[in-house]
Amino acid sequence: MISRHALLVPLLALLAACGPAKQSQDASKHEAKAPVAVAVAPYAGGPLAMTKDGVGPISAATAFDLPTLKALFPKAKVEQAFLHFGEGPAQPIITIEQDNTPLLEIGKTDEGAIAYVAASGGDIRGPKGEQLLAKWADLGFTPDQCRAGQGREINQVICVRPEATTVSYVFGVPGWTKGGVPPEAVLKAKGQLNALVWRPAEGAAVGAA
Repeated sequence: MISRHALLVPLLALLAACGPAKQSQDASKHEAKAPVAVAVAPYAGGPLAMTKDGVGPISAATAFDLPTLKALFPKAKVEQAFLHFGEGPAQPIITIEQDNTPLLEIGKTDEGAIAYVAASGGDIRGPKGEQLLAKWADLGFTPDQCRAGQGREINQVICVRPEATTVSYVFGVPGWTKGGVPPEAVLKAKGQLNALVWRPAEGAAVGAA
């Protein structure tokens, strides 16, 4: 006859073996549910791409925050400033300058998020590789993709590609002060890309205020 003590020893051994395995499985499940942090590579230099999703390391998830932007542009001078335009209150902005060249101006929404990122200097590239100072005639726009600029962009022309409505192309048209969009012949003769602007929330659709 097998004693109860002889049966108890294998049972205890079995429980001891199962315990760590179950704990390991539980730990694996816990690790699988933990969020994975996605690192964003900081901008060091070279062409800075503006796409429908963002500007270089800046995306719709980036905070309007000086330390955050300093980390994303470690070789640049990143500073808080205020924009004074018209009779309204001064608007807080963050400016980024690199290699002694003004690179970006970043505006803030009323909710504290990034409202826009404007680029008017440096080696910035649009969604199709467009560069500043490019001619309107060379970028494939049609007049119906453009509107007259307002406010700070008065007497300029804002054009938007339908596949990237968050990006607006700001064209200067020297000598044009009549308002509205100039005739196509004038745009082809004088239109020059002065800035690219990314607006993550509302986009930059033609006809926007």
